[in-house]
Amino acid sequence: MPTLHIKDIKAIAQKAHDSATYREGLFEAMLGDDRDEAVHAAWALTHLPKTDNTHIAKHREELTGLATTTPDTSLRRITLSLLERIDWSVADPEDVPEYYVTLLDFCMEHMMMPDEPYGVRSLCMKLSYTLSLPYPELLEEVRQSLLLIEPSELGSGVRHTRNKILKSL
Repeated sequence: MPTLHIKDIKAIAQKAHDSATYREGLFEAMLGDDRDEAVHAAWALTHLPKTDNTHIAKHREELTGLATTTPDTSLRRITLSLLERIDWSVADPEDVPEYYVTLLDFCMEHMMMPDEPYGVRSLCMKLSYTLSLPYPELLEEVRQSLLLIEPSELGSGVRHTRNKILKSL
């Protein structure tokens, strides 16, 4: 597959914004077996306007499965970026889907992993916080976990994310 540049990605995103069929094709490509095609499709989807977040949200279960199982760190980071864009509020905090719990567990674990890229760790911190909002006991667990992370071992962006979430708590 040829190398795509940002202008190409933006053109693909515009086409996806204009066409539901094309947008769904990108989701299918992202979940497919061709790594380059999956990364390019995911990258294009991150360039959809925020008004298309509802379309992304329709795929939250598949995106969660991909983010939590892919060995490809680029695809994981991009997929987490898509998941971070969507609304995770729940109608009934007592009845959450399994993929919600799977994503929260994954993010709580991976935000603590020093060998995980900074982008993934930062997104995992944000998602852990967001997913825990309806649950005070989980928010406390997020806070305690963030306090365990030594700030000097983090890049400036991740340290900023950590500090911002801690201030929110």
